[in-house]
Amino acid sequence: MSVIVSKTNLLNELLNNLVKEIKDLIAVLIVDSNGLIMAQQSNKGFKEEIFEVIISIVEENLEKMKKYAEISLGSGTIHMNEYQLFYVEMGINNQGLFVMVTDPYSNLNDFIPYSYLVAEKASNILNNIETSIELPKINGNGNIIFDDHSSSFSKPNKIVIIGSDSVGKTSLVDMYLKGKTGNNYIPTIGLSVNKRSFEITKNMSIDFQIFDMGGLKSFKKVRKHYYQDAKVVIILFDYSKLTTLENINEWIEEARNFIKTPQTNYYLVGNKIDLINDRESIQSSALDLSYRNNFSYYETSAFTGEGVDELFTSCISNLL
Repeated sequence: MSVIVSKTNLLNELLNNLVKEIKDLIAVLIVDSNGLIMAQQSNKGFKEEIFEVIISIVEENLEKMKKYAEISLGSGTIHMNEYQLFYVEMGINNQGLFVMVTDPYSNLNDFIPYSYLVAEKASNILNNIETSIELPKINGNGNIIFDDHSSSFSKPNKIVIIGSDSVGKTSLVDMYLKGKTGNNYIPTIGLSVNKRSFEITKNMSIDFQIFDMGGLKSFKKVRKHYYQDAKVVIILFDYSKLTTLENINEWIEEARNFIKTPQTNYYLVGNKIDLINDRESIQSSALDLSYRNNFSYYETSAFTGEGVDELFTSCISNLL
């Protein structure tokens, strides 16, 4: 019971931070797979009996969508007479829904990229993954301010990790930051941000952020909001799944489309080398691709840790 209460308290604190940050929000809630409210926060005298109506409408809309399309994690917007709704599923195993409510006049689309960041934190809490409930600032245009000097999101040194779903992006970050990885695959909901300080000498260190982007196709519409000011881009593929290398050009195109800084350093990284014995043919193709694009090339195993520290040390050297 105490674990459940602790999760509920963390979720409510997280949602309270969200409501404080986005003044146009009327309400925000997290609903479990049975339609029961796990956490909720509201503004502007919102009538809580409306929550049940909102949940019913969202679940009906989501069910209709899944009948006609293959959706990994469903999301969408719903426009009502008095409200606008945005929702996103928080897991592949019917874990629950994150729902955001505004009035009909607010520009809901401005807040959607930010809401994915909050939904990812909520998902981590529900999966017993240590996470901070601190949120970055957001300006009037909906831009997320990760380098606000008034908060601990203070340094704009930014490493972005992209690639197809399940190639091991989050596991790679976890192995580097924590020295271990989770046992189960949990897709990143839009974006996960981790902060780190790297000691160069006893008197000098560098702070940086790692932006772990969700690789599912349903997140493509929001990823564009997270590329800005990236100094390093890691494009990850899975050695045990050739298709993740074959579609790497799509990720290169996406990144270059939203990153206009010519000084950005790109890395092509082959992950899960522990799962394949003979990788010579795939390695040859990957090396050729990295050479043609002037990318650095590394190979890693997020499971054993092989090559992980070397990769990030190289990335950090390009932040100096």
